[in-house]
Amino acid sequence: MKQSLRISLFIIVTFVMPLCLMAQGVSSVQLKQELVAFSPKSFYISAVSDSLPDHSTIGTMTDGGKKQKVVMQGGVSTSIKNFIDVNVRQDNSMQPVVMNIAKLDVDIKNKGNVHAVNATIGIDFYAGGLRLMTYNGKGSAETDTDPAAYVEQFIRKTIAKDLAQFDSWWAAHKNDIPVSSTVKVNVVISKTIDQPDCIVYSTHRLLQISDFTGPPQNDVSELAATYSGIKFSTTGETEKGQLVINVTLIPYFNKSESWFKDAGKNPILLAHEQAHFDITAIKACELAEAFRKATFTKDNYMALFDQLRKQYVDESNNEQNVYDAETSHGTVPDKQQEWQQKISKQVKEIGCY
Repeated sequence: MKQSLRISLFIIVTFVMPLCLMAQGVSSVQLKQELVAFSPKSFYISAVSDSLPDHSTIGTMTDGGKKQKVVMQGGVSTSIKNFIDVNVRQDNSMQPVVMNIAKLDVDIKNKGNVHAVNATIGIDFYAGGLRLMTYNGKGSAETDTDPAAYVEQFIRKTIAKDLAQFDSWWAAHKNDIPVSSTVKVNVVISKTIDQPDCIVYSTHRLLQISDFTGPPQNDVSELAATYSGIKFSTTGETEKGQLVINVTLIPYFNKSESWFKDAGKNPILLAHEQAHFDITAIKACELAEAFRKATFTKDNYMALFDQLRKQYVDESNNEQNVYDAETSHGTVPDKQQEWQQKISKQVKEIGCY
C-alpha cells in the first residue's frame, strides 16, 4: 500500500517599517538610532521636556481629504531623551542643561505619489531655571518615498545642529550667567562715606559737640539728639555661574540732623549721645554677621535682605529707646555709667572696629 506524503509550506512575510507605522488613522515617527558625530564640551543634557499640547502628536498627514495624526512613537520628550542618551557622547561632569521642545509641527499633504512635507521645530535650553537660548528650525521637501523618513531625519539633524550651536554659545557665556541656585553674599563695613554731612563710625574718632550742627528742637524737653543709622548698598556680579552680591554697610552719624541745646553742651551729655552712635555701630556689625551666616538663593535673597535689614534696624531703634528710658536721656548717673560700660564692652568684643 502506497502512502502519500502531503507537505504544507507556510510562508511568513514580515513587513518592517521602522520610520512610519500606519495604523487606525495614525502615522508614527520613530527616531533612527544613529550616532551623532558631535559631542558637547561644556554641558550635558540632563533632561528633555516638551511644551506641546499633546506630548505625542507632532502634526497631521492629509491624504485625499482625510486627515490623520502624526505622532512620535513613545512620546516626544521620552523619544528625544532616549535618542540623546544612546547616540550623543556626553560628559556628566559638565553643566546640566534641560532641553525643552517648545514647538514641533509637521504638515504632510499627499498628492498622488508625491508628498509635500513642511516641518518646524523650536528648542529651548534651560539651566538653573533660566531659559538661556532658543533655536528655531524649518524644513520642507517633496518626496515620492516615505514622508516620515524626511520628518525623522529633519528632527534628528536639527537636534544635532542645535546641540553644537548651544555648545559654542554656552562655552563663551557660561561664566556670565547665574545658573547656580545659591547666591554668594560678601559683606563689608565701610570706613568711608560719600556724604560730607555724615561721619562714619570709628572708635578712633569720637563725636564732638561741634559735630551736632542741626537746629535744636525747642518744642521738646531733651537737650540733645543724635541722628544715626546704617546705610545699605549692594552691587551684583556673576562669577563662574553664581550670582555674587557685595553688600556694604555704613554706620553713620548725620551732623545736620543732630543737635545740642546750649544748656546740654557738656561732656556728660556728649558721652550719652556717643553711646547712641555706638549702639548703631554694634547693630551694623550684628547685621553683617547675620548676612554671613544666612543661606541665600536666587528665590529668597531679595526678601531675606529686606527681612534682615528690618530686623536689625528695629532692634537698634528698640535698644535706643530702652537706653534713653533707663538713663532718662543721660540724667541718671548710675544707669548711664552701667549702660556705657556695657556698650563699650560690646564694641570691643564684636570685633568690627
